[in-house]
Amino acid sequence: MSNGPITDKAVIKSMVEGFSPWYHQIKFPGNITSPGMNNSDEMLSHLDMLGLPRNAKGMRVLDIGCRDGYFMFEMERRGAEVIGIDYALPTTTGFSIASKILDSKTTFRVENVYDLAPEKLGLFDLVLFLGVLYHLRHPLLALDKIRTVIKPGALMFVETHLIDNYFQLKDGSFVSMGNLSMQLTETPIMQFYARDRLAGDATNKFAPNMAALRAMTEEAEFEILGDYIYGTRGYVKARAIEDDRLGRFRQMDGTTEGNRN
Repeated sequence: MSNGPITDKAVIKSMVEGFSPWYHQIKFPGNITSPGMNNSDEMLSHLDMLGLPRNAKGMRVLDIGCRDGYFMFEMERRGAEVIGIDYALPTTTGFSIASKILDSKTTFRVENVYDLAPEKLGLFDLVLFLGVLYHLRHPLLALDKIRTVIKPGALMFVETHLIDNYFQLKDGSFVSMGNLSMQLTETPIMQFYARDRLAGDATNKFAPNMAALRAMTEEAEFEILGDYIYGTRGYVKARAIEDDRLGRFRQMDGTTEGNRN
């Protein structure tokens, strides 16, 4: 049985300082904020600008790559039922500590985006896919899998590293694609990072330009409602649609005619 949120400043401070590393900057009672590297409030402001629902009462929300849970707790505060998934155990992120302090009723599942299925998690009214796409070896497959757990007409918000302003040349330097050719920014392109070529992080694999991010999202049976670029990052707001032709090709990969629904 829950005893409610923890409000004792000394206890909260001890719990927050007793864990490392934090990723999100989560605000707790007593004016205490977890020391995460991610500017979570700034990212939230961008999502709000794109139309993230302020009132999410009655909505089921899925947060993919939820880490410490900042966006889970925010959508819970806005009234949603929230499930977050991550490849890491909740005890190896700040989620276990943060959810205890906040007395959160959100659900953390250790799950891979490629294994998403409605039989496991049901269907969602809104999906957050933030800071994950460029870490994936199979980005379009991930978008296809997300489409299987989102209701027609429901929303998806994507945030990712983009190459429009940060295209990496062979010598490792970076340049704006527009400085090379404006046509490049209008052509769907993805850059592949072998080994740890981007920022010394071997999990960075594919980064699109905005044209490619839009095109891939549409290919996965979504309609683009809004997008914008902020420095090296890009945001897309999309709505799930039903398109028989796109749906057929979305389901074709990885199956055979005899096994296809």
